[in-house]
Amino acid sequence: MGKEQRHLLLVNGNTTASLTARLDRCAADFLGGDWAVSSETARFGAGYITQRAEATIAAHAVLATIGAAAQKTTFDACLIACFGEPGIAAAREIFAFPVIGMAEASVLCAIQVARRFAIVTVGEHWPAMLEDYLKANALHDRCCGIIPIAGQALDLANNRQLALEHIASAIRRAMECGADAVIIGGAAVAGLANELREAFTIPLIDSLDASLAQVEALARMRVHNVACNPQPQNVLATTTEGL
Repeated sequence: MGKEQRHLLLVNGNTTASLTARLDRCAADFLGGDWAVSSETARFGAGYITQRAEATIAAHAVLATIGAAAQKTTFDACLIACFGEPGIAAAREIFAFPVIGMAEASVLCAIQVARRFAIVTVGEHWPAMLEDYLKANALHDRCCGIIPIAGQALDLANNRQLALEHIASAIRRAMECGADAVIIGGAAVAGLANELREAFTIPLIDSLDASLAQVEALARMRVHNVACNPQPQNVLATTTEGL
């Protein structure tokens, strides 16, 4: 008998559907035939999250999207495919299946292979946002730099060669800061680390790949969210009306 196919819900917290389609392809390639992937795009919010206000709005959109999907399908895991992980803590309170975030998964990977890591990601506001995130999770001391990648996120998502050039430049800056490993973070640049690995001597961690590896691990371990309290779904249901 073959293995039972597992089901992943991938939620893009940005509203750009073409980006969701790209993330869906990357996830299907990474996970292979053992997984079915259902990918959803946030129904309201920013085309690409670049600041705190947009991340706050996206948290509502992500929760509503997960809630609507979970009413129709049983999932083994959910991936919030957005480096800011909007709504992740609330999602873990509501849903029993593992909810994985790109930043958390990639940082956990980085500290397993390196003493000091750096993050390169798109957007001028992200360094301060990620610094707050790392401090809140007691991981800031292991990070030696957060380097913004030049350019606009959706432009880079649509121009692979330009993205590779700007990412490579940011990686070199990260290495100058003393990084033993570099996280390439964000939905817009997902899947590009593999094309740059031969050019650098230190580990490059793709935030999407790291989170998909966590999806596989947690589903295989059959763990669930111990903080899950499904009662908020009654409140969540009212927020999805008309979406």
